[in-house]
Amino acid sequence: MVKKESKQICSVGVAFVFLSSFLAMFFGMGTYFMFSISGNDSYIAAIIGSVLSILLFLVFKYIYFNNTEENIYELTKSLYGKKIGYIINSFLFLAFVIISSIVLFNLTNFLNVEYLPDTNANFIKAIILVTIIYISSKSLSEIVRVNQIFSYINIILIFIDICGLFSKVNFKYLEPINCFGKSCMFKSIGLYLVLSIVPYMMLLITSKNNIIESEKEKTSSVINRTVILTNVIQIVIILMTILILGKDFISVFRFPEYIALKQFTLFNILERVENVLALNFYFNSISFLSFLFYYMISFLPDLKIKKWYSIILSIVIVIITSLLFHEGISFASIASKYLIYVILIGILLPILLIFVKLRISNKKQKIS
Repeated sequence: MVKKESKQICSVGVAFVFLSSFLAMFFGMGTYFMFSISGNDSYIAAIIGSVLSILLFLVFKYIYFNNTEENIYELTKSLYGKKIGYIINSFLFLAFVIISSIVLFNLTNFLNVEYLPDTNANFIKAIILVTIIYISSKSLSEIVRVNQIFSYINIILIFIDICGLFSKVNFKYLEPINCFGKSCMFKSIGLYLVLSIVPYMMLLITSKNNIIESEKEKTSSVINRTVILTNVIQIVIILMTILILGKDFISVFRFPEYIALKQFTLFNILERVENVLALNFYFNSISFLSFLFYYMISFLPDLKIKKWYSIILSIVIVIITSLLFHEGISFASIASKYLIYVILIGILLPILLIFVKLRISNKKQKIS
């Protein structure tokens, strides 16, 4: 049975889950990796990668609109049975734990480097996780609605940001084109494509059955537009960062988008507002982590200790980040090497298995 409270989710709210998740995956992480690989050609890789990712989105969209269960975990068990379904869901669960650890450390590192250099990183993690624990205690409809409000603010601030940076651009920074070689370009395109899988997965946090009845007809068009808009926003962010910093600096700074943001000035009235606009990254990451926690808690069995699941997960994630990532340099090295494999094996493989089985099941039903 679908929970009654879950039915209060609107189509725009579901679409904005993707927006916040996508931006959280790329700020200071995806873009930094792309700049390290393809330099000032990264905007070209982003354009090509976005087109390919939208094609990949059709797989997730098919699953979303053909899911008759409450969530993706229930759908997997329905298609493959409890035993095989549990194995497939375990891959998803482990992938979410690792991705949560990476996103948490990325956010912690950003706050530690840019705002709280003298503060212990574990203390920052604790503050963030307390927020996540509180949000996770709410219903999915409440989480989605709050994220929707911040997403509107997010889009407005990004538009203001672009306007304030436009006077600082230097189009000469786009030259020379393809100086990093075709292999680097292909790697960067592949990276963009793979990282987009995670926010697409967030669309499956619920099913079409949980959408308000009056909005079901427009859900598809709303999600389509948001996916296109989000990719355009990310391309613009990458392009503006290159135009502000140039190829000699974009891969030097750990958070190049934030450094570019410091050049902000609007009509000589507003200056140095990066502290306000940087809140976008914080809110996106918090929302994204909240959705990941919701997914993980949904997987775990309904036991008496269920109310403690978010705390237990937080402790596990803190331990993982402490063991794997000691500083920003080691984080970038490990994440850039292994994150792709975590996504491909832990998310894309299960999704493809679900997609194939769902297609076969639907064809059988049509024939019968």
